[in-house]
Parts: sequence; structure tokens; C-alpha cells
Amino acid sequence: MLEDRFGLPVSSASAQAVALNDAATDRLFALQPGAEALADEALALDGDFALAHCTKARALLSRGAAAEGRAFAAQAAELAAVLPPRERGYAQIVRKAVHGEADALALVYAHAAEFPRDAVPLSFALGVYGLLGFGGFRDFPLRQVALLDSVAAAWHEDWWFLAACGWAKVEAGDAGAGIAMLDRALELNPQNANAVHGRAHGYYEQGHAAAGEAFIARWLPSYDRAAVLHGHLAWHQALFALQQGEAERALAIYRDAVAPSASKSLPMFILIDCAAFALRAAICGHPLSREEQQGLAAYAKERFPAPGVPFVNIHLAMAHALAGEWEGLGALREGVAERLQAGSQASGPVVEAVCEAVASFAAQNYAQAAARLAVALPDAARLGGSGAQRDVLIDLAIAAHLRAGEDAAARALAGARWTERASHLDDQWLRRMREARSGCTQS
Repeated sequence: MLEDRFGLPVSSASAQAVALNDAATDRLFALQPGAEALADEALALDGDFALAHCTKARALLSRGAAAEGRAFAAQAAELAAVLPPRERGYAQIVRKAVHGEADALALVYAHAAEFPRDAVPLSFALGVYGLLGFGGFRDFPLRQVALLDSVAAAWHEDWWFLAACGWAKVEAGDAGAGIAMLDRALELNPQNANAVHGRAHGYYEQGHAAAGEAFIARWLPSYDRAAVLHGHLAWHQALFALQQGEAERALAIYRDAVAPSASKSLPMFILIDCAAFALRAAICGHPLSREEQQGLAAYAKERFPAPGVPFVNIHLAMAHALAGEWEGLGALREGVAERLQAGSQASGPVVEAVCEAVASFAAQNYAQAAARLAVALPDAARLGGSGAQRDVLIDLAIAAHLRAGEDAAARALAGARWTERASHLDDQWLRRMREARSGCTQS
């Protein structure tokens, strides 16, 4: 029987199809373009190749073709129904994950225990937007590390596993060990954008903003601008520049590669990156132009007309608030409240608290915004996203305290962060926050 690159048996009549599917999977893992074309070639050689249908499904989802992706995942599950348990379980996990079925995560755990080297099913649990990240868990980074540690004995120096485990460890607070794994992953595959991304987080968590910005600036020019992670890596570069007080450079990077008019990434990635950067720039005293803020709100309304994933919802609130779109902000808050009541917000009430805090800050009710964020911050990890992404809420809380005249509270919050992790967000950064003038605008 044929085997894939992880040494697992594969039901296919074509060795070339298996090799093409392996290559497509590696493109997806490295967040490089070309996976869909390779999956198509594999399917042209073996139209009944269930795992290649899974790869095609994931490739379609990576470019935002959700309905087509789900159709391929469903077909994969049908084809795999008569296959051995490993492939049958693989296809079932892909189908359930892409359809958002609640038991997908439990199946990943069971599958990983039996088939620890089956990378694709395992990968659905990982990352800050994966089944664990968006599962509403306050400790999801630690859960990711525990899951990867449970299968680590089956792996050696595979670039995919090292990158996945390294980034998980960085997010869980073990940046030293995580960075070593990410660096080794990049030695094995220098084109692995996922490892580059994790390494950027390592620079952030260790407080090395200048080195992090330089690292991305060296690597990014060789990365296809149409690739899914290009805009987000540019976001990291812009954020490092902003946090060093280089606002003009940060805004130039944003406009060149992050803004909705520039990025070719998925709408969810674009919204989150743009809203978070725009809010951070505004509270640092360097807001986007009024036209840009309104354009971002229009993009949010067009692409996300109703609330959905909690992490997306809080960024919708930011986009509406920055533009003074009170009607859209009000509708969002009502929708979030309804979804909470229906039990469809995995994060629980923290999503509502953040939306309320953003609205209060935009309305210049700074003490109220700070109070709501004090409630939200302990549970912020339940929203998903990375530590660097969720830090926008700490930034907002610090700005709210400062504008409410609560300097001691602002300094305590900032000091705790720069002592524990992101040390570049230090007293000099706090001084610039104090000097900042109007941030969120209102009409």
C-alpha cells in the first residue's frame, strides 16, 4: 500500500497522485500558494482519492470559497466511508471542522491518540483561529501545547511539527523553547510562512520590536503578495514600527500591504488586522484619515453584515466605532446580545463586555470603558487570537485609564505587561500614550 510523507498508508491507485497531494498539503502548511492546483492534478490522476478531496476542500477554504470547500469535504467523507479507519477518521474530521460541527475537536483528540503522525486532522485544533483557539477556552494555548506534547514522541525534526509546536509554546509563555523550535523549522524549510509568523510572535513576546520588524522586512519581499499571510505579516511589521514610535513608517506599511484596498487575504484576516491596527494607531495619536476609517467601516458592513465569531465581532465594533458609525455599532451590540442569549458565542459574555467597552471609549466615556475592560481582560483569551492581537484590549484599557485621569491604573497595567512579556511596550511607550490626543472619532 502507498504511504504519504508522514509514513501513513494511503488508499490511492496512483503514487504520483499521493506525491502531488503531499506537495499540496505542504503548501497549505507553509501558507504558500499553489495547493489547489496540485490537488487538482492529484484528483485528475485518481478521482476517487478521498484525502485529495480533503486537500482540495482546505485549499478552497484558504481562499474564501467556503461553499465549494464544504462540498469537497462532504464528497471526501463519502469516498472515505469504505476506507480503513485512519482515512475514514481523517475525512470525517475535515468534514466536521469545515462545517463547524461541535464534536470535531473531540474527534481530533481521539484521532491523535490513535494516529499521532496524522498531521492534517491534528492541524485543525491548532493555531489561534483553530478549534481550540475559537473554542472559548481561557487556557487554549496551554491546551495546544498539551495536545502537541502528547504526540511529540512520534515526531522528530519535521518542519511542520516544529513550527506548530514552537508557536504554541510561544503563545503559552515559553518563548525561549518555542523560538528554538521555530528557528529550526525555518532552517528545514525557509519558505514556511507559518514559522515566520510564529517567529514574529516570538520577537513580540520577548520585547524585541526592532529586531522583529527587521526580520519581517528581510523575509516578506520574497513572499507572494497574494498569499494568505502576506497582509498579516505586514501587520506585524507595521505594529512593531508603531510601537517604536515610528508612526509614519507604520502607516506607510499599513497602506501598502494591510489595508482592505491592498491586502489579498481572507476577509476575516483583513478585518481583524485593519481594525486592530487602526484602533492602536488612533489611541497612539496617529489615526487613519477619516476617509480610511469610513472605508474600513464600509468593508466591515459589506463583508460581515451580521455578528458571527466572537473574535471577529470585537473587531467589527472597533471598525464601526472608529468611523463613528453608531447605527452599525448599535446593531452589532444587539446582535451579539441575541447570539449570547442563544448560546452561540463560545467566548461567553466577554465578547459583549469588549463591544461595550469599545462603544464607551468611542463615546468618550473613558472611565466606563476602563471598567468594562477590567471585567473583560481576565477572560480575553476566550475570544481566541494571539497574545499580540489581544493586546489591543490592554492598549485600549491603558488609553481609557489615561483619559479618565487614572494614571496610576494605566501605569500598573502597562508595567505588568512590560515586566511579564512584551518589554518593548515600556515607560517610553507609555509616555507616548500619555502625549496622544484624540483617538476614536465620533460624528
